[in-house]
Amino acid sequence: MVKNKHKWEKDMARLPQPGGDSGNWGDILNEYLLVEHDGQGHLKPGVVGTSQIAANAVTAIHVADNILPQAKIQNLSIDLAAKYQKPADGIAKSDLSASVQASLDKADTALQSAPPAGAGATSLSGFPLRLTGERIYSYPTELGKAHTASMNPSGAKKVVLAELWGKAGVLKHIWMATSDGDAGAQSIGENGGIVRIFIDDQTTPVVQLSINDFFAYALLAGEYSTRRIGRTKRGNGESSAYRYLHMPFQKYLRVEVENTSSNDAIVFGSADYSVVGDFSLLGSQQLSYKMHSIERPAAAPYDQLTVVDTAGSGQLESLWLSVVGADEDIGVLEGNIEIYIDGELYPSWQSSGTEDAFNGGWYNVPIGGYPAGRAGNSINGGLAATYYRFFTEDPLFFSSHIKIIVNAGQRNQGAFASSTVSLSAFAGLWTNTPGAINFQTVDTGATAILDDQFTGASGSLSAADWNQVGDRTQAEATGSTIRFAFDGGSAGQDTRAARKNVTLPGSYWLETRARITDATHDGQEASLIAKGNSPDPYFGSAVHIQLVRFSQNNWVVRARDDFDEVFIRTIGGGRNLTNEWVKLAVKVVGQTMTAYWMPEGCDSWQTLGSWTTGKTGEALGIGTWTAGAEFDYLVVRPLTTVTS
Repeated sequence: MVKNKHKWEKDMARLPQPGGDSGNWGDILNEYLLVEHDGQGHLKPGVVGTSQIAANAVTAIHVADNILPQAKIQNLSIDLAAKYQKPADGIAKSDLSASVQASLDKADTALQSAPPAGAGATSLSGFPLRLTGERIYSYPTELGKAHTASMNPSGAKKVVLAELWGKAGVLKHIWMATSDGDAGAQSIGENGGIVRIFIDDQTTPVVQLSINDFFAYALLAGEYSTRRIGRTKRGNGESSAYRYLHMPFQKYLRVEVENTSSNDAIVFGSADYSVVGDFSLLGSQQLSYKMHSIERPAAAPYDQLTVVDTAGSGQLESLWLSVVGADEDIGVLEGNIEIYIDGELYPSWQSSGTEDAFNGGWYNVPIGGYPAGRAGNSINGGLAATYYRFFTEDPLFFSSHIKIIVNAGQRNQGAFASSTVSLSAFAGLWTNTPGAINFQTVDTGATAILDDQFTGASGSLSAADWNQVGDRTQAEATGSTIRFAFDGGSAGQDTRAARKNVTLPGSYWLETRARITDATHDGQEASLIAKGNSPDPYFGSAVHIQLVRFSQNNWVVRARDDFDEVFIRTIGGGRNLTNEWVKLAVKVVGQTMTAYWMPEGCDSWQTLGSWTTGKTGEALGIGTWTAGAEFDYLVVRPLTTVTS
């Protein structure tokens, strides 16, 4: 032991002090170490307590198996059972804290998903983003003709700018250019042509307007241009105009033009549409579109015109008004426009006069203004104007009902010189509920009525299945196709091979694939033929859907009713189409005929147009006019009606 300790130090171990404890260093250090260590250097039992163990220092790997006594863990399962148990159907909102419940209440009323691209969402560039599977199509009518109803075959001849079935998408844009030599108001580009648009239901158009009304210009109005609509040419019987739209469709689209004037017209035009992977990608708003209209050619002063009065939820896209009268009838523009939302008794949107609703004032509205304005001045003189407004910057929504009223002047302002004026009003509406589906199309899933792939033996056609006129060039089988040799003489004119042993229903789809193989001669035609008199011995006059080579770089597809041209369209863009396959088809519904074509590599039929034929026969087949031509198959399929 250390000697000479002070009395108060005798039981207190300590470390030796540097510079002191001379001769006692070893004893003092050993005494200090033996407080917590035994003679072998191990820690004495009970030395380490809970206060000496750092947090998280002891883990499972430091605890030996079976080291904890049962008494320490026997109540663990009971303690855990007393904790919260998650219900099988999820945690109830009432089990959460008040603050969490309040946050969930806010989430219920928040935006549930971002608007889909194409329905308002844009990229950093400002252009729309792509929807899943989105792809746009534009198949133009080039150097087409819109014949009048008085031309044979008599009756309406509807030029089709676009038709699509079986896919969802959006009609985006329509452009037209026409020429008929008529500089008056009844020209096709003025009041002598009709635009019809069918969405999902082929029986009822959602748009049916004269061409000038559809493109929002008064009769014989001058050019104007906006980002959404405009007229780009007027004069000498020529007209051109455009309009951008958003018209969703679930499974069917058709855009057609009818010439109601007294002059045949040249038509250029396109109706551009996009297809998407699924209609649900278009969101939950603006799912259907219709243009409502009212036309009153002899509106009395102070008349009220109800443009639209309809139930549903949706949004007003546009509103325009056409006025025709004398200069002294300017008082008609004092009439207010009133919009009643969701059954209200007093309009929550109204103007302080007609021109005021279109951003004008003092009877003046800017030409080409946007989102509101008017078309150029009419050469008719007098009061002749069409005003338009697109509700893009100040969207107008309705939840259950919308009614729009246009007033022809008001009694306490302005004056009329005439007893009547011409007044028309139009309103484009989106609704949030898709329309009913009802259209007829080819049934590709049903067994074909005829499926002749031309796989018979090479040589002369089987007389049991085909009939040909003996004094004409004879078609021959190759084992996979049927060929006609070129013949510039009379024997090569109007050659026909009529298919026998086919019983047709009243409605059907007839299709083939053809190409002109002679590379030297012009004036060649290859035809798909329907509605002939009889296949045996010869089916006489009939309907022809044709691929025509006028010259090496001038090709058309054409529909003929006997020798009367019904529709024609330039194809190929100036290329030589010799030896290039083109599909031809006709849909027959009673006496209504619709002609189609499809170039090689395309995945959509392009429609020439529809008309009513006087032909009643059932003969069908293929034929040529002097052509060296080849046909790949002949198929007849039933039609089916698709409904929602």
